[in-house]
Order: sequence, then structure tokens, then C-alpha cells
Amino acid sequence: MKKHRSNALLFADARQALLGRMTFVSWSFVLYMIISIFVNQLGAAVDLSNWLLTLVFGLAAGFVTSTFASLFGIGLSSIFLNLQYGQPAAVRNLFIAFSGDIDRSVRVRLFVTLGEMVCLLPIQLLLYFSPWEHAPQFIPLVPVVCVISSAAYLCWTMTYAMTNYLLLDFPDQDAARILQASRNLMRGNRFRLFLLYLRLMPMHLLGIFSLGIANVFASCCQFACSAAFYKDLMSPQA
Repeated sequence: MKKHRSNALLFADARQALLGRMTFVSWSFVLYMIISIFVNQLGAAVDLSNWLLTLVFGLAAGFVTSTFASLFGIGLSSIFLNLQYGQPAAVRNLFIAFSGDIDRSVRVRLFVTLGEMVCLLPIQLLLYFSPWEHAPQFIPLVPVVCVISSAAYLCWTMTYAMTNYLLLDFPDQDAARILQASRNLMRGNRFRLFLLYLRLMPMHLLGIFSLGIANVFASCCQFACSAAFYKDLMSPQA
């Protein structure tokens, strides 16, 4: 029988890993966000003459730029994973995905990003095809579509939440094995990870009143929680 640590202990582990390193990880996260926002904006403002071409181009550009930006997420994960194991970490770790076998990382992130986009596509299409003058007709559809798409997105992201760490820990495994390993690890553990993230909800809400500053700290804690969760899943007891 698997013996996992409680979420309370994992949350304490995450905070312990950040002790005395909060300034460093916060700046690393801010740099990651700046890079991600800049990359995701590339091609977003392109307006073609045909609405269908504009939609298709926007989706394709979003897919490519999101995948590229997610490569820096692997580097950010390496920072928090190193801290969880008491190993040195530096800002240059953000670029770790571009060293070694980058093709493997790209294939994994392409697959995960494609699934994320498919899950959120109904919301995007509803907003795109709902002109404001006819908005009242679409109001009943909005919560239904949002709930279904969000549930699918949450399930997908929880299923492949460990891919970045597996890429870092098992450089000799191909993309298919990494994806399969994440599915195996998260089978029966998706809800546990979701509940662990919920512990940070009050801090995320506090970000509304702190101009987003609290969100930076909450996001850093969330990455630290993910690293602690992965460490627990890979422990001999589990």
C-alpha cells in the first residue's frame, strides 16, 4: 500500500525549501513571467483580412509561442526541484531546457500544450463568436462551457503536472515514456495535488489587494509545493 505524506507536511516542506531564498525565487519567477508574456504576445496582434484566417493564425501562433514559453517552465521547475533537494540553484537554470536533448523537451511540451489548448478551445470559440450585441443570448452558455472546459483543463494539467520534473530527472528517457510516467504517477493523486494547491488560494486572493505582489509569492509557493509533491511521489515509501 502506498504511503504518501500528508498535504500539510508537503506544504511545510515547500515553505522550508523557500526559507531564506524567497527573494531569489521571486525574481526568477518574475523573469520567467516576463519572458512568457513577451513570447506569447508574438503574433497575437496580427489581424488578417479574413476572420477565419485570423482565427486559425491566432490559434496556431498561440500554440507555438505557448510551447516555446513552456520550455522556460522546465527551467523554473529545476530551480524549485534543486531547492527541494537542498542543491544549488541559479537564475541561469531557467534556460536548462535549451541544453542537452531539447527535441525531447519540445515533444513533451508540444503534447501537453496541445491538450491544454484543446481543453480551453470551447471558451475561446464562445468568446470569439459571441458578438457583444447578441451577448444576452449567449449568457446561459458561458457558465456551462466555462465549467466543462475548466474541469477538462484541470484534469489534463494535473495528469501531466510531473512532466517537467521527470524530464529533469530522467534525461535518458524518451518523450513517450516521460508522458506515460507522469500519467502513472498521478493516477489516484490528481485530487491530492489539487487540494495542495487550494491551500494557496487565500494568498492568491490577497493579490487582488496587493497589486499582484502576493500572487508572486503564492506562485512561488505553488511551484515549491509541486516539487515537494514530486519528491513524495518518487520516495521509496510511495
